[in-house]
Amino acid sequence: MKKIILVSTLVMTFISCINEKKIETNTMQTIEVAITPTPETQTNKDAMFLDEIDWSKIPESTANIGGFPYLTVPEGFVIWEEGHNEISKNGMTKFSDFSKLILFNGTSFYNAEGKKAELDVAMKEREADFNKFKLDKSLEAYLKQIGAVLLFNGQIPHEKLDKLKETDEKLVYKFIQTAGSPYDNAVKNYVLNHKNAKVCFQFGSNSASAKLGIIELEDFKQTIKAPTASEMQNDIDTRGKAILNINFDTDKAVLKPDGQKIVDEIYILLSNNSKLKLSIEGHTDATGSPERNQQLSSDRAHTVRYALAAKGIDIKRLKAIGFGDSKPFVSNNNDENKAKNRRVELVKI
Repeated sequence: MKKIILVSTLVMTFISCINEKKIETNTMQTIEVAITPTPETQTNKDAMFLDEIDWSKIPESTANIGGFPYLTVPEGFVIWEEGHNEISKNGMTKFSDFSKLILFNGTSFYNAEGKKAELDVAMKEREADFNKFKLDKSLEAYLKQIGAVLLFNGQIPHEKLDKLKETDEKLVYKFIQTAGSPYDNAVKNYVLNHKNAKVCFQFGSNSASAKLGIIELEDFKQTIKAPTASEMQNDIDTRGKAILNINFDTDKAVLKPDGQKIVDEIYILLSNNSKLKLSIEGHTDATGSPERNQQLSSDRAHTVRYALAAKGIDIKRLKAIGFGDSKPFVSNNNDENKAKNRRVELVKI
């Protein structure tokens, strides 16, 4: 009798272990082919952000995927317009010519940047229960059909999301597309190496709704032209200041090469007008904490000041101050406006 009880206990324990393993597998699935680290993070498997997707490890697809955003929803579902009062007429809730998704590969995040569509999904019949199973199965089957590869399926660990929030409180909720909060809901990430485009898909659903994000990867195209010394002089003469978009390394006070070219023009401006004195005033967008933005804007203003002094301008003609995000030029409600707010103003003293 004791032997029977012992065997029965062992069998139940074994079955329990199998069930636990199944639950774990279904909760978080990842592949290891997609995101590769930069040389600096090659030895750090827990790097917060990794640099790029290794598309050579993802089979190229020649499937017919139609036009952007490359998918729609199955019968019985609708895509809302922004505000959720009307059904979308173009198959998208929101479109951005340049934005991003934050993908997760099981260990690290990846910024997928480019043309973006957001799709908020609901049942066509408003009173009907949301059919999460049908939607998920339809999307998964379609993405597999066109050759997309699953990068991650599961709930992103809370400690990873907490780390992400440390860099910017809004990142978790704005750039991870899932129903509700990423803290409470799973997310699926797919990548498609199509002959005509590199595309990332992200979606998540719950018992009430679903949210999808699609990015067609594109490099950022700078549309702001560097002002000349004569244009700066004209702005200072007419408005008392010149507003410049000087590019620095992300979250640093190091000038990018095109930023240095603008500093060269400021040098010409000051060289042509020996009596001109300037207050160099740094401003940031609202990304990050106010304290960090204040420090960053001050550091960047001083970088410009010292760069001009190094070229021979009397430093006594120059002041430097940072205002952080306290004086936005426009609202910080989209990426284009944020780019305008990241600026340096030359104010005549």
